[in-house]
Amino acid sequence: MSRRATVAVSLLQLRFLVGALGERVGWWPCRFTDEIGLRRLAIPFPRTAIRAALESVTIAARRDHDERLGPATVHLFRLPSTQEDSLAHHLAQGLDLPTVHGTQEDLLAALDALGPPDGSPGPAGPCSVGRAQRTRLAAAVADMARIYAGAARSGQRAIPYFEVEA
Repeated sequence: MSRRATVAVSLLQLRFLVGALGERVGWWPCRFTDEIGLRRLAIPFPRTAIRAALESVTIAARRDHDERLGPATVHLFRLPSTQEDSLAHHLAQGLDLPTVHGTQEDLLAALDALGPPDGSPGPAGPCSVGRAQRTRLAAAVADMARIYAGAARSGQRAIPYFEVEA
């Protein structure tokens, strides 16, 4: 798998985990990724329910992030168009997404595997994770996983975003 493909897969996994975590802790008001939500999505989408859950929770989280950061901001749920196209391509290829029937602790453990906690409490509110460049995205996956997990553990809200050059 190429480096670009590896980054795309990591971003999709991070989106799914953060989306599911956000549902569990009440960051966005939906239930697409829990057991009931996946069962309901399996009725109209029997072979692609998990993909439908990812796309649906992405829309909910994108709306939330856009309301807090502004619709022109680049963040996990609104990447530059080239990255969004790459993610869509990998989803269309039948990428295996994790099943997240687990608890909040299971999701936090999965996020820790992407970005091991560093012991700091982590930021609250909007926080920059650097520039939105393809070379930076690989390192940003671990940073964002750490930030979102730390915020959930501390009962706060962190919203990592990328800086874009004007």
